Amino acid sequence: MRRRTPRPVPLAVPALAPALALAFALAPLAGCAGPSDDGSGGDGGAAPAAAAAPAAPPPERPFGPSCATLPTDGPGSLEAIGGVPVLSAIDRTSDLTTMSGLIKTAKAKDLFDSMDNVTVFAPNDAAFAKLPEDQRKALGTQPGASDLLRRLIVVRDLRKADLADKSYTSLQGAALKATGSGDDYRIGGARVVCGSIRTANARLAVLDQVPTSG
Repeated sequence: MRRRTPRPVPLAVPALAPALALAFALAPLAGCAGPSDDGSGGDGGAAPAAAAAPAAPPPERPFGPSCATLPTDGPGSLEAIGGVPVLSAIDRTSDLTTMSGLIKTAKAKDLFDSMDNVTVFAPNDAAFAKLPEDQRKALGTQPGASDLLRRLIVVRDLRKADLADKSYTSLQGAALKATGSGDDYRIGGARVVCGSIRTANARLAVLDQVPTSG
């Protein structure tokens, strides 16, 4: 009689295959791992230090002869203006009532509310009073008011040092020439009577004339 040799029990290789495949797939990534949390890298060297972020410039005090005429506290004061958006700051400044009305005529509230880190040059009431009758009449229309407002906005946060002999393009596309030194600066020929007023979303500069472009 032939003696039957028992067959060997097969190993559970298929069950191990997925695990082995995953291990081999991860092996190349393990070799590419970055430095550990303790600062040691794969070659024993220290991890490179992260680049330091540039320091923010220090706050700048408003300048110009008319800054002293602003209230020392309460609505319209520099402290009150600094905590609100530029549109609210214009509405609260007694010498900018014409500018405030111009924004309403142009229906530009949404434009001003959407601003961030821009500079608004705001002619005071006396500046608008100097304009010829035909120009004042044109500003009573929405297109005329909107066109002028866009000429008074530069999409940059312009500090005092940025106003010395440079030219900037307004939101309307016209060039505004800045000149001056010390505390005497002009934008398009108009003097900055109180500049660098920092509001919540823009820098405001009050002018004694409506600036000309070019």
